[in-house]
Amino acid sequence: MKTESERHELYHEIFGSVLDRSELTPYLLRDCADYRTAIGRATLMMANRGFAIADREPAHGELERAAKYVERAIDYLRGYLIPSVSGQLGDLCGLQSRQAGLYRDAIESLDDIRALVDSGALACLIREDPRHLFLLASSGKYPHIFRGYTGAPEHVPPRWRLAACSILKLCHLIKAIEEDSQDIFDYASLGLFLRSRRISLSNLYRFPWHDPAVMPEDENARRAFVKVSAFFNKLCASVTVDAARNVLVFGSGDGINVDLVEIKARLKSPESMFAKLGKDAAEEVYDIRDIVAVTFILKDRDDSLTLFHALQKQGVILQENTSSASITQTLFDGPDDMRGAVRSLMRNLRRREGITAEPDEGEVSANAESFYRALGINARANPHSSDHHRKFQCKLNFSVPVRHDGDTGRILLPGDPAFPGVFTRQHTLPVELRISDVESWERSELSGEAHHDAYKCRQLLSLLDRLFSPLFRFPADALPQLRRDQERLFSAETEGVAP
Repeated sequence: MKTESERHELYHEIFGSVLDRSELTPYLLRDCADYRTAIGRATLMMANRGFAIADREPAHGELERAAKYVERAIDYLRGYLIPSVSGQLGDLCGLQSRQAGLYRDAIESLDDIRALVDSGALACLIREDPRHLFLLASSGKYPHIFRGYTGAPEHVPPRWRLAACSILKLCHLIKAIEEDSQDIFDYASLGLFLRSRRISLSNLYRFPWHDPAVMPEDENARRAFVKVSAFFNKLCASVTVDAARNVLVFGSGDGINVDLVEIKARLKSPESMFAKLGKDAAEEVYDIRDIVAVTFILKDRDDSLTLFHALQKQGVILQENTSSASITQTLFDGPDDMRGAVRSLMRNLRRREGITAEPDEGEVSANAESFYRALGINARANPHSSDHHRKFQCKLNFSVPVRHDGDTGRILLPGDPAFPGVFTRQHTLPVELRISDVESWERSELSGEAHHDAYKCRQLLSLLDRLFSPLFRFPADALPQLRRDQERLFSAETEGVAP
């Protein structure tokens, strides 16, 4: 009869890692007495994860493909994740905060992790065969799986096991972007293409989508290029430049125009995709719905509802392609604060119909009440975001036709000539639209703890804490003080004063 501890052990091996994703101790390595048996089971685990196997061995090139995931995971860790967080934590240490000791300890932990994966015996073991990661991650529970393998330590240090587990999780994030969702991989490929041409991913509105000087040859990047360019060409068709007043003007097509100071647009970077997937155990690749983010900066906050109307009239926002739960606002503090925007919308709609009389103030108040209530019902708190953000936003799946050469199936880019045999397939582009005004945007995005770099650091700290605990720990109860320290740090930067 099994003891209670043995029954719990079996439960953990079958359900534990699946339910909480806190570790990777595969059930397939149970009862492996030596390396030969363990590496065979690890090969089966690769097959279960989308790798080709022939005669119980990885097919030609598959170990190399797996090794590239490992290499990219380690490069992402030491080339982006650790430097991004360590740099800001170092700046925070200079504030003489009561959490300065915690920030210094966190930096030291990150330095230790970088040294652990950067070189030495562990790095050599991982480079020799990517399947060793599965064995290393399981060595605590199954201590004999390296028996008979020359070069492996007699006892795997616990830190090696923890590091291997973390690298496997990072590999999973990268594989999810590159293979588990072909659509998302297309956008990652486009991001890498643009970067290779030194084109910023944060200034896409200014890119000449209608007549680009460079266009990708890679099929994944081409498909993403076509979808993104179709969106921006449609958007730009409704925007004109009023040079005399130094503004952009978005026209609804039915006589309503809205003045804009600027249109900001960015493509989500591969690094941001990894961070989004990794910050929460429940995140999945299909949850990435802000591949392209477009922000309209208004001269007048009260034009926000009118712009939303104009975007609908021009077909950028459609009822069937917009998630109703994503339409939220933090631009206004209450119904009274929203009255000006409602009045402006009502006035513009009336003038379109030739009515010059001002809207009834009772109707303005009633509409403001219903608008404010409806736009707040689906608001969800992002634990890494700031309460200071001020914007109107929605997420949509923008429908795009993608043309193909009828003979080769190759994707045709903008400007390619039309000819008999071309066929079209329908695709969608995930877009997040944001509307704000100059004052609200500067206050909510460019200073204090709402600064984008502050937000990104909080997100990356959460990712590190989930992937590398207990090698790295940043407790949740330290976040409130972190926000206060970031408020000081980035407010001082904005004012041009050393913190």
